[in-house]
Amino acid sequence: MNALLKLVEHGQSYWIDNLTRRMITSGELECRVRREGLRGVTSNPQTFQKAIAGTKDYDEQIESLTCGGRPCPDVREIYEALVTTDIRNACDILRPVYDETSGLDGYVSLEVSPHIAHYPEASIEQARHLSRIVDRPNLFIKIPGTLAGLPAIEQLLFEGINVNITLLFSVERYQAVAEAYLRALERRTEAGLPLENIASVASFFLSRIDVLADQLLSQRISPEIARDLEPDPKTLLGKTAIANAKLAYRSFKRIIASDRWKALENKGARMQRMLWASTSTKNPDYSDVMYVEPLIGPHTVNTMPETTIDAFADHGTVRDTIEEDSDEARGVMKGLSKLGIDFGLVTAQLENEGVQKFIEPYDALMNSLADKCQKYSNRRGIALLQKMARQLRRDVVMMTTEAGSGHPTSSLSCADIVAALFFHEMRWDPSDPSARNVDSFILSKGHAAPILWAALHESGASHEDLGSLRKIDSTFEGHPTPTNPWVKVATGSLGQGLAAANGIALANRLDGIASRVFCLVGDGECSEGSVWEAAQFASLNKLSGLVAIVDVNGLGQTGPTPYGHRTEVFARRFQSFGWSTIEIDGHDMEAILDALYRARKGGPTAIIARTEKGHGVPFLEGAHGWHGKALSREEMDRALKELGDTGVHMTVESRRVGQIRRSDPEPAPPLEIGYQPGEKVATRKGFGNALKKLGGLMPEIVVLDGDVSNSTYTEFFARSYPKRFFQSYIAEQNLVGTALGLAVSGKIPVAASFACFLSRAYDFIRMAGHSRPPHLVFCGSHAGVSIGEDGPSQMGLEDLAMFRALAGSTVLYPCDAVSAERLTELAVKTPGIVYLRTTRPSTPVIYSEDEDFPIGGSKALRSGGDDRFTVVAAGITVHEALAAHDSLKQRGISVRVIDAYSVKPLDVATLEQAARETQGVVVVEDHWRDGGLGDAVAAALNSTVPVHRLAVSKEPRSGTMEELLDRHGISRRAIEEKILEFE
Repeated sequence: MNALLKLVEHGQSYWIDNLTRRMITSGELECRVRREGLRGVTSNPQTFQKAIAGTKDYDEQIESLTCGGRPCPDVREIYEALVTTDIRNACDILRPVYDETSGLDGYVSLEVSPHIAHYPEASIEQARHLSRIVDRPNLFIKIPGTLAGLPAIEQLLFEGINVNITLLFSVERYQAVAEAYLRALERRTEAGLPLENIASVASFFLSRIDVLADQLLSQRISPEIARDLEPDPKTLLGKTAIANAKLAYRSFKRIIASDRWKALENKGARMQRMLWASTSTKNPDYSDVMYVEPLIGPHTVNTMPETTIDAFADHGTVRDTIEEDSDEARGVMKGLSKLGIDFGLVTAQLENEGVQKFIEPYDALMNSLADKCQKYSNRRGIALLQKMARQLRRDVVMMTTEAGSGHPTSSLSCADIVAALFFHEMRWDPSDPSARNVDSFILSKGHAAPILWAALHESGASHEDLGSLRKIDSTFEGHPTPTNPWVKVATGSLGQGLAAANGIALANRLDGIASRVFCLVGDGECSEGSVWEAAQFASLNKLSGLVAIVDVNGLGQTGPTPYGHRTEVFARRFQSFGWSTIEIDGHDMEAILDALYRARKGGPTAIIARTEKGHGVPFLEGAHGWHGKALSREEMDRALKELGDTGVHMTVESRRVGQIRRSDPEPAPPLEIGYQPGEKVATRKGFGNALKKLGGLMPEIVVLDGDVSNSTYTEFFARSYPKRFFQSYIAEQNLVGTALGLAVSGKIPVAASFACFLSRAYDFIRMAGHSRPPHLVFCGSHAGVSIGEDGPSQMGLEDLAMFRALAGSTVLYPCDAVSAERLTELAVKTPGIVYLRTTRPSTPVIYSEDEDFPIGGSKALRSGGDDRFTVVAAGITVHEALAAHDSLKQRGISVRVIDAYSVKPLDVATLEQAARETQGVVVVEDHWRDGGLGDAVAAALNSTVPVHRLAVSKEPRSGTMEELLDRHGISRRAIEEKILEFE
């Protein structure tokens, strides 16, 4: 006779610890029941997870549930529908066993969510719900036998719901479970309810006990232990679980021998049988039937996985063993205690871990199921989205032909992606372009602006005429700018969008907004190093809400892009920076939607989309020579005919991401400054001190630095407000772009580096000017030749010219620590782009702490009625001018000294007055002669008086500050000599 069938003769049933739809539909389960004596089934989330995620067995039902013409149900509802279908079918297959054994066997177990294991009321409610749905008498509801589970177990049994109590590890907890069963039966008796249909099993776990106990025993088996232990830990390996189970069975025997139980049994009550669970052998050195053969006996159940069932059928031995070796079992438990192993702590740990081991596969199951649900849910809208993509292509062709210029083919390649984003994936409000709690879109490949304008138009976000593209009074410009309210940052100078997206994502994180930022990047654009600067920053800062979509259409302006359609190249690059990547066909709408869904999980994520330039219009698809070229009227008609009419209209409903708490910040009080006159402090340190103070007063300030924070002194802010400080490392383009993204998201970013290094990010600074941010502060330190020995590569000599050239910018240049703090305070409160120039050397404090420094002002530090000349200086040269003044005064020559700390806007009135009252103006600055303070002053005075400019005019070299100032004619001696020339 089959060893499995022999078990029944010895009073033990065997159940299978597995249930899948394939077992049911293939007839395997029915075959095991009819031919192999299988008498029950227990299910678990891990089995379902593997079956649902790894097979297509459930797909048809999932699709019917998600595509039934109603809103997509919650994933838990779908899980419940799938699982209860299997449970009902399994119950029906096992119903003959249930009937033949008068309800002793034939059960199928279904567990409540492990997330409610510690909440008895929730467990009771869910058990009732599942019992109603399955509606089969041979259903067991699995409830963990934790302390929190005991009240639920008793109440459900009292109500007549059969319970499989799981996760039992200790004899004490088993006894508590048995007590709950007895109380439930006694309550039913008192209530006049029948007992004969109430069933329960107590599932006692085995192999998990040995796994942990053996680990503890192995720690005590060491050659370093000098004396022999008693008992020898090796003799106890692999014995704890069986010993524990045998002792639990002894408790069971005492219970069923008690008068209390006999009284219930006489009224028709069934025994709560003991069930051996976790019976697969984990240690390959042990017998594969070690948790079956020693525990055979009456009133027991052994639930086994398929491998153990097959092993026992092949070579298992059947005889009554459950009551053998009881003394040895007690000896094993005593031995553990002698070795210092507290078995109570072992079982407590296993119980806690057991709940978590149920939670992890349950959550994995929910995630797998959510993925499949989303896949089928996506299919419902694919046809409409495909039509919308064609409509966007039609719009692009018509508007660029009407304009006579533009980039239609670059727009056509990404139409499917844009349709999926704007009409499906993005949570946004077409009526509110200023909303923060929404997903954001950055078109980094700005030449594809027509596709953006088309999407805004078709979604109802913009009612502007598409035919106005590129016209002087239209916001639909050739490349996106904030003239259109839906554009956050100006793009079109390629390689800049991803850095700005970083800043927006950072602002969202700081404000607790769980939204996403989508940035559409071109493949040719990815030749820009700034893209990879931004990729590095996003990964280092774990910007999980950031999604870059690379439009790999394979063609640039003059020919193929460097890697053509090799999406794997871009994937490897992003992966090397720590991004998740997804490679797709960028014209397969289902693949696009699936990728966007997958991108919701973790990140940052790059979707690498293989597309075709000009897609949708056959004579344009993949064709060279069409970049930046509009179609003629005849070509347009042909293209529209090939695209076909769509008749599509899709309403985009407003979708927000949580609520935004808005509060008007209190005006920050003036900074308290504590420097002593004459004290030597570098202006860069004054800037750092001010930032730290302002950080406590203005929570919207965010500071970024390019790996020079101990030189710019932004480290003061970083130590005090680490969550609002971001290290950008040696990547100035991303530094500026990220700061811009923060600025357009309501923050006041302060981006600091050496003045010379900001020049490598000037294109980003230029584009920031076109983006018109509310507040954006730059600080360039170590400016000019005054830095000394580091030499010309470290000397910022172009920075004043750079920032002066920006429309609407403010340029400030303090000369001491007091003015540095006051001007920093003003910088963060001044609208637009503000540049603050600081110097490396320490300079004497010349201002009192209550001095004001209004924007557009200046300070006449030395002035008298007999002034013959005016010296205009800023920063380091102010001190040279003051020294020259003192020296000239000894010669009887009086000069006026003006600190032009506000380089832009300039204090024109004061300068004009000086021009009228003195014979000439000398401007002295630590900057190249062209574009700096001298040019600003000369332009302001407009030839009304001679303006003599002392500035750096030849290649600097390494040297001391004094040597360099003198060499380049901007020292006190040089100023003095220039004045004496006039004499």
